[in-house]
Amino acid sequence: MKHLFTTFLGCLAFGVCAAQTDPASPTLSVDSTTTIQTTLPTTAAATTTPEMNEVFRKNGIKMNLSSLAFSNYSFSYERAIARKITLVGGYSFIPETKLSGIPLVDKGIEFAELDEEGEEGDEIAKILDEANFSSNAITGEVRFYTGKKPGARGFYASLYGRYTTMNLTHLYVYEGDMGMTYDLPIDAKLKGIGGGVMLGAQWLIAKRVTFDWYIVGGHYGKLKGDFNAKTDLSDMPQEDKAELERELEDIASNGDRKYLDATVNDNGMFGKLNGPFGGLRGFGFNLGIAF
Repeated sequence: MKHLFTTFLGCLAFGVCAAQTDPASPTLSVDSTTTIQTTLPTTAAATTTPEMNEVFRKNGIKMNLSSLAFSNYSFSYERAIARKITLVGGYSFIPETKLSGIPLVDKGIEFAELDEEGEEGDEIAKILDEANFSSNAITGEVRFYTGKKPGARGFYASLYGRYTTMNLTHLYVYEGDMGMTYDLPIDAKLKGIGGGVMLGAQWLIAKRVTFDWYIVGGHYGKLKGDFNAKTDLSDMPQEDKAELERELEDIASNGDRKYLDATVNDNGMFGKLNGPFGGLRGFGFNLGIAF
């Protein structure tokens, strides 16, 4: 048995402008009957630098286009709190869908069928084709930009935290040692929280259009959750119940460390997960509007 968990905003605006003053026209008096009026040349217009002409846009709303390959709809809002420091808040979700309906997972099914020979490859493809998955994630981030231009432009390094919830349902058919089969309707609910770092770059590719390319990043934390498959297993031999427990715990283990505590009894299969939570962010991009 195998499990697959995927973990999976354009802008508001401010501007700056400069004003100039008009030249003055002084009068020179000679005597009580004669007045000579002279207009003096003046250079009262203030000189401006290229940096003064740069528009400092403080807000941005973006959509992640690359995450659509995972059926993941991701949006973010970015706000400048200093000349080259911003805060970013993001929300993403995968609506409930079959794993095989996610474009990249569908390609994975094809590779599994080609690379794995015999029943194992067919089983992997069957699980991915029948399992339903959904997720929600909230991300908070602080970015530090480089470069001379003001605002959220140039290369950046960021620190971020992420909170994720995931749901997975799947009807798993277990075959015991005596050849008997048991339908196990698995329902898993997981929650993960972690923090990480990311490197990227952002440019204004038009007057108000931003292109945000996150190059590489990752986060690590803790993942907890419960899963159950409530069904009548009173006719399952005790040896099969013990074997099923061992199989489940081996799935979520690393050497001698086991992150899943499984129980199989007459009422079904139950488990509690408490393990590491990690994810990668790399080679993706957001398109947005700044103002």
